[in-house]
Amino acid sequence: MYRDNPSNVTPPAVGSGQGYLVIHVTTARGAIPLEGAQITVRDYTPETEAIRGDVVATLVSGSDGNTVIIPLDAPPKADSLKPGGTVPYSSYIAEVHLEGYYDHTFSGINIFDGITAILPADLIPLPENGQIDGFSPDGNRDFEGSSPDL
Repeated sequence: MYRDNPSNVTPPAVGSGQGYLVIHVTTARGAIPLEGAQITVRDYTPETEAIRGDVVATLVSGSDGNTVIIPLDAPPKADSLKPGGTVPYSSYIAEVHLEGYYDHTFSGINIFDGITAILPADLIPLPENGQIDGFSPDGNRDFEGSSPDL
């Protein structure tokens, strides 16, 4: 895990494009930044959604609630202009954990070549007794992004 030195991030593959991701971890509907949130970024393939992809990066949010900017693989912009070309983005999963808050999983985070995506992760505090409520079977709340209409 890192905050200032992205030494544990897998570098983008040769011949691919590169996009960027920053995760902004807050509570109180974005009013209070949260420091120390543990974040795991994984590859995402909709066909294998039940299987979590390879870990691409592990991050920790800073005092401003932000992670460092991490580089991620994305198809080159030029490929999307070719007939029958690939989709112009890669998809990722971000799993956010902070003691005292519900865990959140964001899947289908689309990363485009040359673009910095900012993912707002607003965490909800656990009840004072620390018990997970009956909102979902395991207490996690999952959010799925949808592919943009291009």
